Amino acid sequence: LANNQHSSHLVIGTAGHIDHGKTSLVKLLTGIDGDKRPQEQERGITIDLGFSSTIISGVEMSFIDVPGHEKFIKNMVAGAAGMDAVILVVAADDGVMPQTKEAIHHAKAAEVPLVVAMNKIDKPDANPERVKTELAEANVVIEAYGGDVPLVAVSARSSVGLDELLDMILLVAEMGDYRADPKRPAVGTVIEARRDKGRGPVATVIVQTGSLKVGDSVVAGGVAGRVRSLENSAGERVSHSGPSSVAVVSGLPEVP
Repeated sequence: LANNQHSSHLVIGTAGHIDHGKTSLVKLLTGIDGDKRPQEQERGITIDLGFSSTIISGVEMSFIDVPGHEKFIKNMVAGAAGMDAVILVVAADDGVMPQTKEAIHHAKAAEVPLVVAMNKIDKPDANPERVKTELAEANVVIEAYGGDVPLVAVSARSSVGLDELLDMILLVAEMGDYRADPKRPAVGTVIEARRDKGRGPVATVIVQTGSLKVGDSVVAGGVAGRVRSLENSAGERVSHSGPSSVAVVSGLPEVP
């Protein structure tokens, strides 16, 4: 949580198994109507990394939606260290699956707080107790079982539990007391990079501390360049990106 005189910011990752409802939850939490990212037509499964922002109780939350496909594990590994919290989405009718376990592993390795969103609780075959047991077997012990991981029962279909989920995220962030200096040069993490036809190499980055500004010199691994443009989650051009924010950067000579 980057505190300064103007605002506070959080970077929240959503992770879990394929088709457990991560993107639907992010859309509801951020008030997004529709999605610009490509999706599989029949099942609505996200096939690209995405991020979006909203402001809740004066806190700007940037949500990083990490798809459940195995190929996106590298994004989870790269991004986990830069996230302030991770929402682990588990479907109440499906339980803990392979990618759920991968997400747990990488969040724990990065020592990022977890909040479990047990989705699809209104489905006829939902089995919440089985999910809680399987989470414990995966070393995620929820508060109801004597652990320290909060669990919120939600439904992306009927919008049940969304306010409680947001309140829990804010509580976890408040307990963590995250702070960053917006006046220093930026330090962050590249969570996705690609070559765009019109802009050349672009990178999606989490700014963990400091402020990243247009014109800044940057180094990402073995690639060095200068920030030519910055875009926020809405695709709008911005002049700078402060602590605990997500931005798309162009101006690098190669894909980092």
